[in-house]
Amino acid sequence: MGNTGGMRRKARASLPAWLVEQWPDAVMVADARGRIAYVNRAFEALTGFSRAEVLGRTPAMLHSGAHDRAFYRRLWARLRVGKPFRGVFLNRRKSGELFHEEEIIRPLRGPGGRVAWYVSAGRDVSAHMRERRRLQHAATHDALTGLPNRRLYADRLAQALHSAARRKERFAVAIVDLDDFKAVNTRCGHAAGDAVLRAVAKQTTRSLRAVDTVARFGGDEFALIIAGPVDRAAVATVLEKVRARNARIVSYRSKRVPVTVSIGAALYPAHGRNPATLVRRADTAMYAAKKAGGNRWKFSR
Repeated sequence: MGNTGGMRRKARASLPAWLVEQWPDAVMVADARGRIAYVNRAFEALTGFSRAEVLGRTPAMLHSGAHDRAFYRRLWARLRVGKPFRGVFLNRRKSGELFHEEEIIRPLRGPGGRVAWYVSAGRDVSAHMRERRRLQHAATHDALTGLPNRRLYADRLAQALHSAARRKERFAVAIVDLDDFKAVNTRCGHAAGDAVLRAVAKQTTRSLRAVDTVARFGGDEFALIIAGPVDRAAVATVLEKVRARNARIVSYRSKRVPVTVSIGAALYPAHGRNPATLVRRADTAMYAAKKAGGNRWKFSR
């Protein structure tokens, strides 16, 4: 009987360690200096590092460089006063591959009341983060062309207005519309029309700088923000480049589709000091260009 009781006590003592080894989350234990004292199998599987490779080192070996010093200051500010820290870390595996880890780190106090150990448990949430980014992108970008949509354009226009007002700079808003696009869809089909829209998106983007914005408003209409500081002559140069690059033949399967665009532009602050006015006046100028025969650009009057 005595021997059986001893075996039971030994089994109970080893049970917590066994559970941690089987735990699906990556568990890491570090001492008060932040030196790793233990990791479980899930940690090895997640990071690619073996237990022997990490013992005595610090969790900094997993850092990707994506988080700034302020992030780690906030982390340690909580841990040092005995509070847990929860967050999503962008870490690096042994292979160099980046992954997102949702992690909670808990400080444990020793007999003297001071923090003696740090225990973290984390899991790979890379797939969740990819899906989240995909949904965020879908909410702000056009599915056909990949360009910013009307919602994101409005946000960037508001930022451009704020910056221009603060710096007393000029910038421009432009509306680009395909000439006779309805006839393209009727004559060549919607698949060819989609190919034309993608081509115009590509050529227009190539005509602008990285600081500028090209967005698809919907249908065959695109909107531009030509960031400041610019003058009328500089904007005219950009508008002509956009017009010229889009005056071309787009090939789709056996079809050759001629393309031209009409463009209208409004300058801040000469033609308006708020988003609605600038877009409306650029749109009016675009229709004037279209009425004059298309394949041209005009400034708002």
